[in-house]
Parts: sequence; structure tokens; C-alpha cells
Amino acid sequence: MKKTTLFVCLMMVSLLGYSQKAEDLYQEALTRLQAKEYKEAIEKLDLAITINPKYQDAYLQRGFAKKALLQYQGALNDFTKVVELNPSLTEAYYERSSLYMQMGKETEALQDLHKVNQLDSTHVHAYVDRGNIYKAKDGKMAIKEYEKAIKINPKHEAAYYHLASYHYNIEQYIKATTELKKLLAINPKHAGAYSLKGEIELTQKKYKEALVDLNKSIEIDNTVGSTYTFRGIAHLYLAQKKLACEDWKKAQELGDIECEEYLEKHCK
Repeated sequence: MKKTTLFVCLMMVSLLGYSQKAEDLYQEALTRLQAKEYKEAIEKLDLAITINPKYQDAYLQRGFAKKALLQYQGALNDFTKVVELNPSLTEAYYERSSLYMQMGKETEALQDLHKVNQLDSTHVHAYVDRGNIYKAKDGKMAIKEYEKAIKINPKHEAAYYHLASYHYNIEQYIKATTELKKLLAINPKHAGAYSLKGEIELTQKKYKEALVDLNKSIEIDNTVGSTYTFRGIAHLYLAQKKLACEDWKKAQELGDIECEEYLEKHCK
């Protein structure tokens, strides 16, 4: 009897030791992740999972690391394992849905996003992501999803921006501008909102207004090539060809290919 008791005690001590070792490795992995040392983090998490094959958080963090390294299938496997270990963890479904979207698997992404909102009806990002998926297929559904997000969080910038973008794409310029004005009232330094507003004004041939908004966008963020391309168009129609060419050259430096036809046509 005493031998059995001693064996059980030794087993418990051994398991506690392994558990602590797995936790130590996990903490080391988190430090590596913060430093963006993803390969090293994965090595630590691999060991932690070997010690504890049911270590939910280790699978989750390893999924993040693999995603950062564009190892999508590996990340997908890890997030799926988390779902198996904990079917009520919202984060795992949401992260897996984002991977499905990157892999072009929209049906699977939608299933996970619906699951997210079943578990958490206030998860705003899930509504916005569903809207983005529906945008090209079902406009009414897209608008419905964006409006759900705004109802939950009236200051959710991405929902307003994507709603404005949708209206712009179907040439509903007044509605698009209205949503952008709401967004800019929330965040007066949203460079993307000024850029899209300027693009809409170009379409409406409001070149002076477009120039004002595109200038504001570049003042806030001067790293977006497409904004320089649009501003170049505004300069061209305002008879400022030299400034237009300067903008298109800057756009080219920033990697925007849309400017190349303008450079070829107007700036030889």
C-alpha cells in the first residue's frame, strides 16, 4: 500500500514538473513573439506542446506565429486544434476565419464568423468581415452587416469606411460621402477617408475639392502611392502638369502601378 502511495506521489510530482516546464517554455515563446522572433517562438511552443499535447494557449500562439510567417496551412491546423480543445473560444474561430479569407475560402470563413457571433453577439469585427465577404456578391447583406457593427459601436471606423467604399463602388457618391463625413467626425486624422473622399470628388469632376482632401490625406500619411496618383490627376485637371508629374513619380517610387500610364502619357 505504501509503495502504491509513493508511486502516485512521484507521478504527481513528475507531472507538475512537466507542467511547469511547459509553462516556462510558453512564457519564453511569448517573449520571442513580442520581439517578432517567430521561428524561435515556434521552437519553444513545439516543445511546450510535446510536453502538454492539450496546451490550448500554446497552439493559439503558435498559430499566430505561423500566420506571421505566412505558413497558412500550419496556422490553420493550430487554430483548428484550439477549436477542438475549446469549442467556445471565440478568438480561435475568428483567427481561423481570417486565415480562410486569406486563402480564398469564403464559405468556411463565413461559417466561422457566424460562429463567432453566436458566441459573442457584440463581436464587431466579425460583422465587418462578413460585410467585406458579401460586398462583391450581395450588397444588401453587406450593408446589413456594416450597419450591425455601427449599431453595436457607433464609433467603429472600419465599418464606416467599408460602407462608404461599397457605396462608391456602385456609384452612390452622395451616400459614400455621407459615411466618410461621419467617419471624419469620429477621427479627423483618418488618411484613408480623405483619400477616398478625394477620389469621389475626382469622379464628380470637383478637382479643387479633391485636391484639398488629397492634400490632407498626404499630410497625415505620405506613404500611400495611390493617393499621390489621385492628387496627380487633380493637378492635371487644374492645369498644374509639373506638379502632376511630380506626384506620379512619387507614386511610382511607392509602388503604385496605376500611375504609370499617366507618366507615360503626360510626363515624357
